[in-house]
Amino acid sequence: MRSQDNFRYIYVWLLCFIVFVAVSSCKDEFGRLLPDNTGAQDTVDLVYGKPKVLLLIADGARGESVRTANISTINGLLDHSIYSWVSLSEEHTDINSTGADLANIITGVSENKHLVVGNNFSNNNLQTFPTVYTRIAANIKTPEFKVYSSSQLFVDHLAPVTAAKFENSDEAVVNGVKEGLKQPELTMLTAHFTAIDKAGKASAYDNSSATYKAAIDNFDKQVGEILKALEQRATFKKENWLVIITSSKGGPFEIPPAQNDNTIFSNPNVNTFTIFYSPKYNSRYINKPYLGSRFSGDFLRFKGGIFAEMTEGDNSLFDLGDKDEEFTIELKVKKNKGPNNTYRFPNYPSFIGKREKWESGAPTNGWIMAFKDDYWMFNGRGPNGSGEVNGPKLNNATWNNVTVVGTVTSDGKRLIKTYTNGLPGNEIDVSGWGAINSPAKFRLGLMNGNSNWNEGDYYIADVRFWKIALPESVISQYNCQVGISDDHPYYQNLAANWPVFGTVTNGLLYDEGPFGNTLKVGNSTYEISKLNDFLCAPSVETISTLVPKNTDITAQIFSWLQIARQESWQLDGRVWVDK
Repeated sequence: MRSQDNFRYIYVWLLCFIVFVAVSSCKDEFGRLLPDNTGAQDTVDLVYGKPKVLLLIADGARGESVRTANISTINGLLDHSIYSWVSLSEEHTDINSTGADLANIITGVSENKHLVVGNNFSNNNLQTFPTVYTRIAANIKTPEFKVYSSSQLFVDHLAPVTAAKFENSDEAVVNGVKEGLKQPELTMLTAHFTAIDKAGKASAYDNSSATYKAAIDNFDKQVGEILKALEQRATFKKENWLVIITSSKGGPFEIPPAQNDNTIFSNPNVNTFTIFYSPKYNSRYINKPYLGSRFSGDFLRFKGGIFAEMTEGDNSLFDLGDKDEEFTIELKVKKNKGPNNTYRFPNYPSFIGKREKWESGAPTNGWIMAFKDDYWMFNGRGPNGSGEVNGPKLNNATWNNVTVVGTVTSDGKRLIKTYTNGLPGNEIDVSGWGAINSPAKFRLGLMNGNSNWNEGDYYIADVRFWKIALPESVISQYNCQVGISDDHPYYQNLAANWPVFGTVTNGLLYDEGPFGNTLKVGNSTYEISKLNDFLCAPSVETISTLVPKNTDITAQIFSWLQIARQESWQLDGRVWVDK
């Protein structure tokens, strides 16, 4: 019995020793991961340590350039980081929007809420959507902040007055941070750097520029200095730090054609990088999501007033009729950059319709589908009423499937509904309009009317007209497929089918539907382009939930500091986990 008791004693002692060693090893992890400090043996209580945040923001650090820069400090953190080289800032009409991008990070909401436009804070809405510092101060007792920035704009508009200090250079920011980290009761320290952005503006936002590459290298060294200073805090072993390193925006650069996928990920202005580092994190790399299949071939370019119309046959087939008639119109469209060198078309260029004129006031009966800024719309008129309904936002430079459905409800209402890439948009009640008919010829492209509305530049394909309201489930199932076959469940209701890709023969677009209604290109000269672009790629809104974006920073900070997110805050960001 005595020997068994001794055995149990030794077993329990050994088990306790093993557990102690394992826990101590875990607590040493932060010190071992901090670059250039392999001798550190201090422990950190990761379970009970007081949560704190170190936020480092670099303007103009394009994610792809940081990825390929081969920088040792930042790369040394990745084994315990949630990180991405394809994170996103917000797309702005003004590419010089550093102020708006910084406001996104510090408020956790987008430009349409905080109302900082470009670098203009004069009409801001920071009372309704305050900064992360204001939110923390309202939810944590006596928080302590330190903010250092080489941008007067940041200090004046986004930082807490009593905690912020403007520095004349990034080097001075680092020195300020080293002093600030000596403050024992810190809750959050923010350091904002501008040298990379200045280097990009002076040369190029790419590592092919020695100036820009050197600025990224120098920032990496500065991060190393800051992390050393963090570890040297007297209270470091009792604290639980989240280190966030990110860029507020990228910068303009001509992407090589082979790397350009014509999605937001090929917009260098919004290409950022994001690193959430903690020794308690597993490594999680967030890459570009699946963007869909590609649609390849030769396509007629609708630019400069190009159109194709039905010169022979029964044009009345494409009238939308009166209150008891149902229909579906669907086609694929791909926008090019318009006259303002953007993908926005403010003057409503049409891309399909049946109407004598399409101009201000739209006085003639009939219908059209047109671009409206970065959306699209359906506009119609009958003898007793008229109106329009917007479809969901279109992706730039990739193929979108747009659909209009006219349906009659069980209580006799006639509704027109919109879909983009299979997702439902808005709808309008047209019950009282009367017959949406016109003696005009059915057209693809520019309608007759205001000559200022011919600014459209786009491609069309897979145009189909159905004499039935296709169910939403069918639209969703088939909208991103190319072509149509007789096994489609509503094939017998197909009235017309123009593929509109492949070589145009003698200026004719052939209908592969049951009536063979040929369309004739109304211009003697036209352009055929070879394309290979994504079809039904995720929308910008969807993509922004699949990779980190700058409005996620604030949400991550609240989560780390154990501040409950309130629905009334209307934050646009999400929290990322290491799984």
